[in-house]
Amino acid sequence: MSKAVVHRQSIDLVRFVAAFGVVVAHAFASPRDWVGHLSLAVFLILTAFLAVQSAQRNGGRYPFLARARKLVLPWLVWSAFFRLLDLVISDSPEKFRLLSEPWSLLYGSAIHLWFLPFVMVAMVMVEPAVRWITTPKRVSLAAMGLILIAVPLYYAHGRMDPPQPVAQWLVAVPSYCLGLLLAIAEPMGARAARQVKLAGGALSGVALLTSGLQPWVGTPLLSLAIFLVLWDLPLKGRWLPMIGQAAFGIYLIHPFFMLVCYKLFGPQVNLFFAACLTFLMSWAAVVVLRMIPVLRRIT
Repeated sequence: MSKAVVHRQSIDLVRFVAAFGVVVAHAFASPRDWVGHLSLAVFLILTAFLAVQSAQRNGGRYPFLARARKLVLPWLVWSAFFRLLDLVISDSPEKFRLLSEPWSLLYGSAIHLWFLPFVMVAMVMVEPAVRWITTPKRVSLAAMGLILIAVPLYYAHGRMDPPQPVAQWLVAVPSYCLGLLLAIAEPMGARAARQVKLAGGALSGVALLTSGLQPWVGTPLLSLAIFLVLWDLPLKGRWLPMIGQAAFGIYLIHPFFMLVCYKLFGPQVNLFFAACLTFLMSWAAVVVLRMIPVLRRIT
C-alpha cells in the first residue's frame, strides 16, 4: 500500500530560489559562472530526491516512460517557440537551416532546454537505484562508485571543452545521482545519510583536482547543503505552492523576457537589474499562462 503524499512546502522555495539563480546566471553569461551551476545542481538534486520518494511510495516501481512523456510536450512546444523566435529576430543567413548543429538534437532550439531531455533519460536510474541500494553498506558502495564515475566526467567538463549540451550533462549526472542517494539514505538513518554528505564533499574535491581552480567546483557540496537547509525549513503558507508551481515555467520562458529586457533598456543595462526584471516578467507571464488549462501543461 502506498503512503499518503504530504506536500512539503519548503520544496517550493527551493524551486523558486533555484529558478532565480538560473536567470541571474544567464543574465551575466560569464565563463566563470558558478551561480548557474549551483542553481541547476539544486534543481537536479530536488528532482532526483522527489523521484525516489515517489518510487518508494509505489513499492519501488517508477514508471519513467509515463513520467518522461509529461516532459515531451513542454520540450516540443518551447523548442518550437524559440525556433520561431530565432527566425523572426535573427539576421543570420543560416537561420533557415533545420539542423546546423547535430548536438541540438539533445536539447532542441534553445540551449537551456537541455534540462528536459536530460531528466527524461536520467529517470531510467530511479527504479534500479531504489531496488538495489537497500542497505547502508550499499549506500557506501554506491557513493564510492559515484565518486569514481565523477572523475572522468568532471575532467572532461573542466579541461576538454565539450560541446553543448554535453558540457551540461557531464556535471548534471553526479548531482542527479547525489539526489538519488540522499533520498534513499535518509530513511536508513543518520549514518547512511552522512555517507551521502561525505560523498558530496568528495565530489567537490574530485572537481577541484580534475578541473582546476574553476568557480563551479564547490557545486556538489554547496548544492547539497543548500538543499538540506531549505528542505528542513518548517515552512507553511498558501503562497509557497504558488511560487513553486511557477518555477518550472520561469525556467522555460525566461530567455524570451531577457530579450525583451535588452530591447527596452539596451545592451548596457545593469545586469542584475536585467536579471530581476526578466525574472519578474517571466513570473507574471507564467501566472497568466497557468490560468489557461491548455497551457498549464507546458509551464
